[in-house]
Parts: sequence; structure tokens; C-alpha cells
Amino acid sequence: MKDKLLVCTFSGGRTSAFMGKLLQEMPKYKDYQKVYIFANTGKEKEETLEFLDKCDKEFNLNLVWLEAVVNKEKGVGTTYKVVDFKTASRNGEPFKDMLDKYAMPNNFASNCTRELKLAPINKYVKDLGFKEVVTAMGIRFDERHRKSNFAEEQNVIYPLCDDLKVDAMFIRDWWDRQCFDLQLKDYEGNCDLCFKKSVRKRLTLIK
Repeated sequence: MKDKLLVCTFSGGRTSAFMGKLLQEMPKYKDYQKVYIFANTGKEKEETLEFLDKCDKEFNLNLVWLEAVVNKEKGVGTTYKVVDFKTASRNGEPFKDMLDKYAMPNNFASNCTRELKLAPINKYVKDLGFKEVVTAMGIRFDERHRKSNFAEEQNVIYPLCDDLKVDAMFIRDWWDRQCFDLQLKDYEGNCDLCFKKSVRKRLTLIK
């Protein structure tokens, strides 16, 4: 059994990408081996995938690209496959596979997060065989209301809330000073027409 692993989850946005860069440099986590993971749903915009690929190369992250493998058999959980920038799904294939077994994601059942993000990441990390695993989540200080009440028992940390205390303006200013950036407007987000977006934002995107 290996020792300590720090898992940095990438959503594909500016905040989680900044966190990935930050965790490389923080002395607090120098004793941890680190793995940077992005779980592709096939519903992300091409600009998001290009941004992730650029972050991977510029920051030397060795980013792991995962996609969910949804087993249609009842009682058999979702696993994963490893892809890369070139082979990652662009036409919603993992999302469509999920809908063959589970209901359309909504405010009462975020099946996309559970099956397309958490399940493949957790299975992949388990297969790595580390004794201690800590997961870093890219939630900013101005979003601290989103922190889990079970974070401590689940070994989840929030470096951008508890270590650096950054807000949206800080993230925007930091990326403005870099040689590249995510080529999306803030309201566009990563996944197209996500149910978590407001109706106004979704109508704007459709228009």
C-alpha cells in the first residue's frame, strides 16, 4: 500500500485550474503524491477541453482524463476508462449512456455528477492503492456556503477557502496575467445547458 495521495479534481474552469497550479507550490502538501483528474461527460464545450489541455502542458500536471463506463446491469456500478484530449468524447456519449440507466439530471437527483464525475474518479483513485487519500475541491472563499458538512470525515479539503481565501475577482485577475485563458464567457460555464444554470442563462445560450 502506498502512502499519501492528494487528488486535485478539475472541473474545466478557471478556479479549479488555478487550484491545480497552486497545489504544486504549497509546502503544506509537499509530502503528498499528487494526481490531477478531469472527468469528461462529453457535454463540455471544446473551449473547455482546449483549456484543460493547455493547463496540462503549461503547468506539467500529467492530467488524467477519465470517462464513465456505465454498466446497464442493475446493481453493477459505474467504472471508468482513461482517455486523452484527442480521444475524449465530444458528442455527449458518456451522458447518453448514463441516461440509458438513470433519470435526466435535475435539482433533486444530480445523476450526472454522481455517475459521470464522482463514480469514475473514486474508482480510479481506489485502483491507485494509496493508504491515505485527500481530495481538493476548487471552491472559492466567496462560495464557501457550498462546502460539504462532511468534508472532514470524507478527507475533502478546500485550499481556496481555508488556505488562500480567494474570490472570483482574484481568479479573474490572476488569469488576466497569464499567457493563455479559458475562451468562454463566465455565463457559458463548462457543460452546455446544465440544469444548474438559471433559465435566463440557458435561454441566452440557446439564442
